[in-house]
Formats: sequence, structure tokens, C-alpha cells
Amino acid sequence: MPEFRTTKTYDKYKKFIAEGHMKNVCQLCARKTLKEFKYWKILKNDFPWDLVAKVHDMLVPKRHVVEEKLTNPEKKEFDKIKKSYVEKHYGTIAESTRKKKSIPSHFHIHLLVARD
Repeated sequence: MPEFRTTKTYDKYKKFIAEGHMKNVCQLCARKTLKEFKYWKILKNDFPWDLVAKVHDMLVPKRHVVEEKLTNPEKKEFDKIKKSYVEKHYGTIAESTRKKKSIPSHFHIHLLVARD
């Protein structure tokens, strides 16, 4: 059983991976944007942690980049977005550990509104 996903969502996620959708295209680069900033965008998570969250989006840099390669302007905007937009719309920010990230080559954090 997955940690934060219902069995239905987890099975959908595993099928998506098994069909090879994660092999040649970064899903974070290809996914539809909900909100856009200069260096960042917010995306809906297609495989949400639906056991614990009623809303699960992701904040990702527009550039395909790992966290260590973020520029100073990207870092500054990231901090600004967290303090303004994210605090108004979400209750929790979460980041997976490196070994648990499904897309380790594109930095992203999870934006959650917890279930009651």
C-alpha cells in the first residue's frame, strides 16, 4: 500500500510508469500549468497524495533543473512565492527525499491542502 495515495491512485500511477510515460519526457515540463510566475509554475499533480490531501499541486521551476543548479533570481522568486502565494492557498509544503523522487532531475515541491 502506498504511503499517501489511495490504492486506486497508486495503481494508476504505477500503470503510467509501466507504460513508459516517464522515460523520454519530463512530466513536469510537459504538464499543463495552473499558475505561472517569472521563473516558476504551479502544476496539478495527476497522481495526488489523496489519502492525506484534498488538493495536491506542485511548484516547479520552468527550467528543467535540479535544486543545486537554481540561480539566485530563481531562489529569490521561490522564497517570495512561498511567503505570498503558497501561504495563502496551501497548508503544507512537502519535498520527497532524493531516493523517493519520481522525477529527480527536475526540482519540485508538493503543495498540499490536508484532508479534514
